[in-house]
Amino acid sequence: MTGTGNNQESETVINVATVGKLRPEPSRGLERISTSRLLWIAAYIVLMALVALRLPLTRQHLSTRVPEEVKSELGDDRLLQLSMTVGTVVFFLVYAVIIALYFSLASVLDKRIIPAKCRVAGRFNMGAFFVIAVLSTIPVNLFSVVFGVVQPRDVPGYWVYFPAMAILVLVFFFRHWRHFPAGRKVLVVLTAIGLASIVAVG
Repeated sequence: MTGTGNNQESETVINVATVGKLRPEPSRGLERISTSRLLWIAAYIVLMALVALRLPLTRQHLSTRVPEEVKSELGDDRLLQLSMTVGTVVFFLVYAVIIALYFSLASVLDKRIIPAKCRVAGRFNMGAFFVIAVLSTIPVNLFSVVFGVVQPRDVPGYWVYFPAMAILVLVFFFRHWRHFPAGRKVLVVLTAIGLASIVAVG
């Protein structure tokens, strides 16, 4: 009888120890959600396609900035055209790298500043800083292609567009960050305007 009682007590202790190892599942509300990678890739491809369409304008712009002394030294017009072609290709490659870095920065901010995301088509996550990055780059290049404008910054309203657009995007996503403390709300606004202004200044 005594042995049976000891076995029951031992089993009880072991069961309590096993239960004690359980941990509650982390709350999904604290999870940092990223904008779907497919959206970033699609935005990058569209943007670089527009940049490629701008290359004739870019080449024309480069040719107008070549000093007359350089033209006279080169002499051969074919050599000048070759240099313009090389300069245009270099511009495209450098711009591709810069945009990749810009989108990478926007992706980090998109995940850390406002973790919550909207759902698009029931499948894709889309964050506020993704929208800001897209609206800071694609419309400007599209405008340049459609209207043949080499320097969009010369268009009236160019400098107003970027901060105004960032504020409007934050208003659209306000339900995702309205519960933030006052200090973090200020950070959200300044970061959004700063991300948009990088393109405006650059």
